[in-house]
Amino acid sequence: MKKSNIGIIQIIPTRVFRIYRGWYLLEKFRCIKNLQDSDYPEDWILSTVRAIQPYGISDESISNVKTIKGINNLEVLIRHFPEDILGKNHINKFGNSLNLLVKLLDSSIRLPLQAHPSKIFSRKYLNSDFGKAEAWYVLATRKIGKENPYVLIGFKPDINKEIMRQLVEEQNIKGMLSFMHKVEVMPGDAIFVAPGIPHAIGEGVFMVETQEPTDFTLSIEKKAGIQILKEKDCHIGLGWNRALDIFDYQGYSLAEIKEKYWMKKELLVSNKGGKLYRLNGGEYMKSCFEIILMEEVKDIEISFEGRFASIVITKGEGIISTNVGDYEIKEGETYMLPASIEKHKYIATKEKLCVVISLPPAN
Repeated sequence: MKKSNIGIIQIIPTRVFRIYRGWYLLEKFRCIKNLQDSDYPEDWILSTVRAIQPYGISDESISNVKTIKGINNLEVLIRHFPEDILGKNHINKFGNSLNLLVKLLDSSIRLPLQAHPSKIFSRKYLNSDFGKAEAWYVLATRKIGKENPYVLIGFKPDINKEIMRQLVEEQNIKGMLSFMHKVEVMPGDAIFVAPGIPHAIGEGVFMVETQEPTDFTLSIEKKAGIQILKEKDCHIGLGWNRALDIFDYQGYSLAEIKEKYWMKKELLVSNKGGKLYRLNGGEYMKSCFEIILMEEVKDIEISFEGRFASIVITKGEGIISTNVGDYEIKEGETYMLPASIEKHKYIATKEKLCVVISLPPAN
């Protein structure tokens, strides 16, 4: 394979409409001066997925890039340089589409209670090879009203499909919430949301969300803030009987939830140049994606072994040094590293660097 001549790809803000509000902490992270919440609370920083919106399928979610050779759209850029960006192995398996989706997400209201399908369910009913496993890495939080920042995740015991069907039909939100675990979160928390696990992000949580490349969401609440959802959008066109099979109705204690879904931070490298960790969410997560954290980096060399990567600079300022040049980076910026750039260095020039890296699964 020829070495990439396009270099590292800078991803610029790609705001996507959602049914909930947010964005304040995301704007602050991006160093945007006009800080305010809106109906565009997500920034899709590695995406060739079209968002499923109340107004139809939208291409607003295709990542915008800093112009390279006259191209400012990630999907088009991949079409022109597929081997450089994705790598031959990826193309042979997945074609010219990403098998990964990465977002920045900031919530100012609680999201609706929801769950996402597995690969098996998606192949059977949704005409897709991908489900929607998710991993959350919390970057920052804010207190909104009286609530400390939190997430809802996992069922308590004594729930089943019949009970849930009745709660959905009645739109008994209080009843739904009574079966959910509520867990306060803080920056640095890392949670793997396996397919089928009921969940909702609470108010005031800003995160990197790494996930499978779909927008399939089963929402059991028909209202989000001021938005009223169509029933077919809630059950993604499947009807409630089939859609409610997506849920994992296994009940857990809070201790079991934290043991099962809070990702383990495994140290890979620790030296004068900085620290490198892998977030371990278990075998299913490994089949979907990988997440690496760099902390307090002065100078670290790494290779992603022929895989492309999403890169979020969460702290500091420096350069990424590659075989095709050096690239200045700073907090709040997001990049895609093409597969053809192998060994490269992260070098701090001022404050030490912290970086969140999302990768497709290892071959």
